[in-house]
Amino acid sequence: MLAIVKLRWIFKPIYSIIVIYVQNLGQFTPLYGRKDDCMSERTKPCIPEVSVSQDMMTVKLRLNLKNDGPQFDLAELKELLRSHDVKAGIMDEAIEEMIAHDIYGAFVDVARGKQPEKGQDGSYVFHFENASDETGPKELEDGSVEYIHTKEYTIVEEGELLAEYVPATNGVYGYTVGNQMLSPLRGKELPPLRCKGVRREDNKYFALCHGKAEYTDSGIYVTNVLEIKGDADISVGHINFDGDVLITGDVKSGITVKATGNIEIRGHVGNSIVEAGKDIIIHNGMQGKFSGRLQAGGDISCKFFENAQATAVGNINVRTVMNSNLETEGKVIVEGKESVVLGGSIYAVQGIDASEVGNEMEIETILVAGTLPKMLRRDMELAQLIKKTEGEVDLLDRSAKILNRMDQTKVAKETSNRRLKIIQAKVIKTTELKKYQEEKIRSEALIDSGKHAEIVVRKVIYPGCVIEIAGNRLLLKDSLRRSKFVLRDGSVRAILL
Repeated sequence: MLAIVKLRWIFKPIYSIIVIYVQNLGQFTPLYGRKDDCMSERTKPCIPEVSVSQDMMTVKLRLNLKNDGPQFDLAELKELLRSHDVKAGIMDEAIEEMIAHDIYGAFVDVARGKQPEKGQDGSYVFHFENASDETGPKELEDGSVEYIHTKEYTIVEEGELLAEYVPATNGVYGYTVGNQMLSPLRGKELPPLRCKGVRREDNKYFALCHGKAEYTDSGIYVTNVLEIKGDADISVGHINFDGDVLITGDVKSGITVKATGNIEIRGHVGNSIVEAGKDIIIHNGMQGKFSGRLQAGGDISCKFFENAQATAVGNINVRTVMNSNLETEGKVIVEGKESVVLGGSIYAVQGIDASEVGNEMEIETILVAGTLPKMLRRDMELAQLIKKTEGEVDLLDRSAKILNRMDQTKVAKETSNRRLKIIQAKVIKTTELKKYQEEKIRSEALIDSGKHAEIVVRKVIYPGCVIEIAGNRLLLKDSLRRSKFVLRDGSVRAILL
């Protein structure tokens, strides 16, 4: 009993196990020099030593060899750990390794706590990508080099989902080896995105309109106006945008600008191509170097044209035209202080209004208005195409009805396939017919608008100029002032204003 008390004082941490050993000393046979299966089941005679870290997150075990010491198996060593208040994170594999590989005299980690895991911060998931900012020359698939690339933009539709906010999470609880729970930190929430052209519903962001989408660190923006601050040059590249375009500087030579909406240019335009589905507005002028051109589905407004080409569906308003070719289905109005038309040609279905045309050097300047013979020929051609296509659609329709009745009598499969091909052909022809009919309506309206076209010169028109109305020409041999040219009885006549 005295021996037990002394051991308890010296080996207090393992007191209970030693008591069991001494009390049952006669029942155990020491297994020195273990072999085979015994080597993986029990330790050699030893005295275990347990070390628990101050933060209760790590437990180390050392087996100190001692000839008269007890032997332990896995369960007994785990019980020893529990006597040291180690209740969680015990690694059975590590203890088994110590027993199986005779690891003595060295501390081995046999239990670990788990640190709490901080929650995930809030984040945004974007359902579109920002346009590339790539500039400079680009090698194409065929090996050639594109020195001026076309700028790409991300276009979204009204109501399209643009982004979603994923809220922060609470995190994962941790624990000590004593099984004390450790609370995690919750993730950090992000502020709502700043929006323009976007509506927010709960944690989702939707486009309010069709247009260009872009996101930054602070917000998400949708606009149907593409603004280029400064010049559109090689650093910007070609522009092809589904919407309106605003360029605050110039459009440099070699650059192409295309838009389905309006294009507004607050500077000059060089030897460039500018195409708009609607209006083109140029605050200064255009020096096209004979190959630069404008094309508008609406009106064109520009201070001057020099060696340029312009085509419009609506009206063209300009102050000065020098050696340029203008063509429109509407009117061309050349007005302003010291405005002039010199060289080149102007064709406007609905008429021309200018201040001064030509000069004393008799440079040829051509003004054309009204309905041209080629427009009348196209109108007649459209009438013939409509008649022909209507007959084809009617024939296909009657054939489909006949085959439909035959199909109901369960005829051969070949008949059914023929009927399907006829229906497909009818759809194609019907589409063609609609296209011709729409063009015919537009052609008739255009012809009608040019019936009473006039060419007005409010100051002077010089010799060498050509006036043409509805295919009838007049070559001026003398200067005329304040005149209006009209078509009367098949010839062009000048009337004083």
